[in-house]
Amino acid sequence: MRRVGSSMALLGRWTEVVHSEPDFGPEEIRSYLKVTGWTPVSGGNVAELWSLPGPSDEVVLVPMKPGAPDFAKRTQILLADLARIESQDARTVHDAVATVFNDVTDLRASHPSLGDGSIPLEAGYELFISAKRLRVASAAATIRRQGHFRNFPTRAREQAREVRLGQTRRGSYIVPIISQARSPEDVYSPGQEYIEIGVEETLFDRRVTATMSRALGVLEDMARAQRDPTPSEITDSIGEGVSYELCQALSKVVNVDSVGSLDVSFNWSRVAAPPPGTPPQVEFNRAAIDIVDRVSAQLKTRVYTSRHLIYGIVTDLSRHPEDETGRVGVQTLIKRRSRTVWMDLPDSAYHTAVRCHDAGIPVRVQGALTSPPGGHATMEVDDFGPDPSLGSDQ
Repeated sequence: MRRVGSSMALLGRWTEVVHSEPDFGPEEIRSYLKVTGWTPVSGGNVAELWSLPGPSDEVVLVPMKPGAPDFAKRTQILLADLARIESQDARTVHDAVATVFNDVTDLRASHPSLGDGSIPLEAGYELFISAKRLRVASAAATIRRQGHFRNFPTRAREQAREVRLGQTRRGSYIVPIISQARSPEDVYSPGQEYIEIGVEETLFDRRVTATMSRALGVLEDMARAQRDPTPSEITDSIGEGVSYELCQALSKVVNVDSVGSLDVSFNWSRVAAPPPGTPPQVEFNRAAIDIVDRVSAQLKTRVYTSRHLIYGIVTDLSRHPEDETGRVGVQTLIKRRSRTVWMDLPDSAYHTAVRCHDAGIPVRVQGALTSPPGGHATMEVDDFGPDPSLGSDQ
């Protein structure tokens, strides 16, 4: 068995790369170890020993007291051990642990002339601004499906203040957007009677990232078809989160002279299953942006019906055996306050509501929302089902 802390020789190189104070705690460390195959073997409140099955029989020590004087030192030793065992760069391991509860979206601008890892100022400016535009447009579409947002919802504008940007990375020029995927705690339990505002705020970030991924995937498919999209295809794309503002965010980056293409990679959190139907990567060159610009023009000039989206948990179920519909209450956040939205669902959707309630599965509901101040919030439902943003583990 290897002795704990056997990578002290790497510690010097490690401290050159990572600050002495880690920007994560024991929960991130334990979750990372769990998803990479490690198992706890012993320990208590101060520290734990974890082992990795295999021929080398590796063991590492996990410090459990962030306030302890030696917490930073013990964490550095642990991460140096992991870097050695995984044959990874120290910074890569650090970032993987620090973002274990996060989704990381990499925006990469490339051009044959960008060979030294730098980027012209104008192109860099547009890339950073477009990171904000993409995020806000996706947040708006997560709240309301609409072809053109003349005024973004307040909650969507706030999104740009809540996500983080990681350090730019080499590889043409990469800007990482870091957003929450889920909290360390379980999301919801079967038969949950109320929503947790903190959990919902975290899940909103994941929902925005899922919306962005699906919407960009739809635009990429349109561009690959190498023809003008039909009116019905454009209308359908709105249902996936495409909007005039999203198209413009792409166009402004790729149309800069020093940028040949933009690709977006979605690195989903290891502790939350990737949302089904989301592409891992999309790419847009000048030819693709020509199609995106045509879609953008159609979205700006046409009038499309706006449909609301709410997310939450089923808390109320009522149905008489002879009725064709059932009454359902979904607790959600409206303007960041908990509200119950009432709706009548047909047989199949009602059974879905029962299943989601019994299993603690969050739902997504689309339709026309009425929420008068002080009155009952109601919704005429177009679509009801499990929240597709949260992956197959929900």
